Amino acid sequence: MWVLWLVCLVLTPVALILQDLTARQVDGVGWIRAGALIVFLWLMLAWLWPVRPQRSRVLALTLVLAVVTYVLTTYLLGFDWLESSRIGAAAVVQAVVTLVFYRWRIGDDNLTPHRPSDIVALFLASVVGVLAALPIGPAPGIWLTSDGYDIFAWGTLSTAYMFVGSACVMLLVQRRPRSEAIPTRLFDVYVQLLVTAASLGVVFTFNDLPLTWIVLLPAVWAGLTMGPWTSAAYSLTGTLAVVFAQTVTVINAPSGQYDLDNILVLDSLMTAFVFVALLLSLVRDQRAYLANEVVRRRQEAMDQAGLLGTVFESINEALVLMDTLGVVQLHNAAAVQILGRDKLTTEPSRWLRRLAEAPSFTYGFNRDGSEDGLRMLAVQLARVTYAGSDGVVAIVRDVTTEQRRIEELASFAAVAAHDLKSPLTAVQGWLEVAEDVMATDPTMAAEALERGRHATDRMSQEIEDWLTYNVAREGVLQPEPVELQPVLDALVKNYPDVDFVIRTPDSVMADRTLLQHLLVNLVSNAAKYTLPGERPSVTIRSFSGGDRGWVRLYIVDAGIGIPEGEEATIFEPFRRASTVKDSYEGSGLGLALCKRIVRRHGGLISAQRNEGPGTTITVTLPRA
Repeated sequence: MWVLWLVCLVLTPVALILQDLTARQVDGVGWIRAGALIVFLWLMLAWLWPVRPQRSRVLALTLVLAVVTYVLTTYLLGFDWLESSRIGAAAVVQAVVTLVFYRWRIGDDNLTPHRPSDIVALFLASVVGVLAALPIGPAPGIWLTSDGYDIFAWGTLSTAYMFVGSACVMLLVQRRPRSEAIPTRLFDVYVQLLVTAASLGVVFTFNDLPLTWIVLLPAVWAGLTMGPWTSAAYSLTGTLAVVFAQTVTVINAPSGQYDLDNILVLDSLMTAFVFVALLLSLVRDQRAYLANEVVRRRQEAMDQAGLLGTVFESINEALVLMDTLGVVQLHNAAAVQILGRDKLTTEPSRWLRRLAEAPSFTYGFNRDGSEDGLRMLAVQLARVTYAGSDGVVAIVRDVTTEQRRIEELASFAAVAAHDLKSPLTAVQGWLEVAEDVMATDPTMAAEALERGRHATDRMSQEIEDWLTYNVAREGVLQPEPVELQPVLDALVKNYPDVDFVIRTPDSVMADRTLLQHLLVNLVSNAAKYTLPGERPSVTIRSFSGGDRGWVRLYIVDAGIGIPEGEEATIFEPFRRASTVKDSYEGSGLGLALCKRIVRRHGGLISAQRNEGPGTTITVTLPRA
């Protein structure tokens, strides 16, 4: 910027000297009107000052320096101080008005023309700047009362120089990164320069013929093939060549014999040349930039669509987009898994009917009509616009597991309040009995303490059942081959008062710890639920021939049996058969734990009343 400032400091006197020389040759109207252009460039560089708080001071200093240089040079050329001040003030007013009007039109602190409309705005600003300077008297003999032809000549030349110089220099000095959206081949530039030179040669050679329009042909060609920066350099080169040729001709010509009309026509033509070249090149650049933006935005949209599609398909919740009539427009894979293909076409309309009541709700849903197919679905609805039409998006979650956990917690709270309170009350009562009779009846005190210990054992067992039940749900399975016979032989040794028949030659693929819990619960239930006074009898057999890859384990007892219709409910948490609630101790978690362990291994468990006394429990586990 400092280098360009110094260049302006040198160019100001040079421009005024050339202006004075041409004014003396052509009837007092200087056709080189670069003085106000140099002031404009001074202001433009000050406007581009990188530190905004200092910009006003830099602008003020620039104006002072430009005025001093302008007035001093004009005075040294032979004008008096008053006339020099008037000419300098007019140049500054022209430059300031041009810059302010141009900045107002483009609405951007970046003064470089980067849109086709900016070129038009700069041309209009050049005209407005000339009109603003005219009343001040911008040149010797130029006033509002001057000859109309002189005013026209001065205004045309001043507009041409201001527009061509400012447009080209701004594009060359403050180049935008995207100004060369389409590269320009150097060979094309050389060819265009040669064609332009040939066109100018034809115009100068045959100046008595109306051939000046030929110069516009290479301008159109340049604008269609070059970027803005290259077009500016090309236009400035051509314009300087014309100005140099005219200057040499005017200086060497006898005084007053040079035709100003030809100068005006040629300079106007060069202005049109630059206008067309820059306008077309900016249109070309803008088109290329927009085309690249379209491609980039399209790629971004495709990437975002791919990302959203991946998220859409990989999310566990069912996502369903439907129109206002409930017709499904879009869905993910989870929607098919949760609802099924048949229900996917009918359920959305049911959801819409509930949208007026609440945007979110939970309801029971049965996918296939079976008992195990009953699920709890949480639905969240929201109105959206898709493909220009109104629609509704539904997010559906299967909350069956959460609902069951809530129910289990509620059941556990109720059981804990009842079953744990009962043993604690018994412990407290037997301790009071022991305390009362400790001194008088040690035997009765010992019996009371024994019963209190038995009550604490009941309470500990219920807590242990609950912990095991949760471990069976949340723990990580570590399956391994396990032989059933050794495990059961070791287990039945804890029941010396029970008659066992065990024929289990098969091996299963199971988590050894969970399998141990499963067998302990099944064997203890078979031994416990026996009629009073009878000796328990339990038969345990395994078979693997019928189901390939599976082992069936049968636990058959001769006990009290299961009431009819309760074969499935006894596997629910805290649910016990109606015939044992008051007669046998238990928490109601044993068979629920068995069911959870078996299902985690991918198997099945069921209970069936025997034709005679007792119950048969059937368990299916993976074969080792």
